[in-house]
Amino acid sequence: MSKHVLIVDDDQEGRDALRAFLGSWGYEVAVAADGREGIRVALEHRPDVVLLDIHLPDMDGYEVARRIRAAGDAPSLVAFTGSNDERAGDGTFDAYVLKATDPEALRLVVERALTVRA
Repeated sequence: MSKHVLIVDDDQEGRDALRAFLGSWGYEVAVAADGREGIRVALEHRPDVVLLDIHLPDMDGYEVARRIRAAGDAPSLVAFTGSNDERAGDGTFDAYVLKATDPEALRLVVERALTVRA
């Protein structure tokens, strides 16, 4: 059975690269370009994992994560950010990954997030 991952990131090149990596690893991938679209797609498609940028144009990733969790039966939420964040340990996300990480490290984080979700 395929596992579903949602990427929420306003950087189109980054979304495309992530989609390619995740697709090559056998995941079904959906994408969203901002927080509102990310919430809508998450609630409609019920992904197993959400890779969520912290700095989005319409709302920050923390607010997106809170809204997804508030809807119940939340997926594993992984902050996928370009910088360290002082709120990293506040419990909003199940894991944090810096965007500069190598693809293999990302794959391992997604696999661990799926294990948490199972």
